[in-house]
Amino acid sequence: MLFDPAANLIRSEPVIGLPVIAGDAAVGQVCSDPSAFADVTSLVGGLPVPVLDSRLRGLLRLVWPDTRTQARLLWGARVRSARGDLAGAVAEVVGVPGSVLRRVAARCREGGRDSVDAVVRAAVPLAVLQAEVVQIVRERAGAPRPPETVLDELLFWRGTGRDHVSLDEVAWLVSALTAAVWDASRTARAGMVGWLRVTTEAVVLGGVRIPGGTRCLLLVDAVERADRPARPALQTLRWLAPAAPEGAGATVARLLGDGPATLQRAA
Repeated sequence: MLFDPAANLIRSEPVIGLPVIAGDAAVGQVCSDPSAFADVTSLVGGLPVPVLDSRLRGLLRLVWPDTRTQARLLWGARVRSARGDLAGAVAEVVGVPGSVLRRVAARCREGGRDSVDAVVRAAVPLAVLQAEVVQIVRERAGAPRPPETVLDELLFWRGTGRDHVSLDEVAWLVSALTAAVWDASRTARAGMVGWLRVTTEAVVLGGVRIPGGTRCLLLVDAVERADRPARPALQTLRWLAPAAPEGAGATVARLLGDGPATLQRAA
């Protein structure tokens, strides 16, 4: 798993000394307070997580298909033209060039072992991807293209109406979508999704005081219970998570193949 910090951490070694915040209620509360719970990728130069408000959720609805049938109509031919090349398929759909993805993967393989801090090491892949995407987004914004890929459509629609979305927010969304597609296509996932966060100040959650500077792991079930709807921000984060079975990554993964074995070969 290249771009999922929480999964990298769980798979690589036991989570020692890392508080786990679990369940929709607690994680939903954290998601509504991004200033106190910062993205842990910021420790290695990543973008802070934006507030997943109605602006960003509305923008995502404009650029991503609602159903598998729509995805097949929009992207089926492009994915087939990639001929099993995962980086090429991601480039055709999301808009991040395959050469960039391969470079990010190589950098992470070479440099991911340098840090002795397991949390920082797990956060490196997404932070490296975000840095590359920021540059791409700013270049594309200066030289607009016809809205063919998700990246181009985000740039096209971000300033329409009253709800302006910044370039950094677009870059974060593109990074999250790229990560979701890449990871969902490469690996059969478990029934949990997670995110790493670090507290920027002392906070009280569920009657427990968490000191500032604490690294935390947020975990929820990959599938939202119908009788217990989550807050909108958590719904969006779950949809962006690589392990979500009906999320953004799974949509494109199904276009690449019908099962994990096929997807592994394609990757």
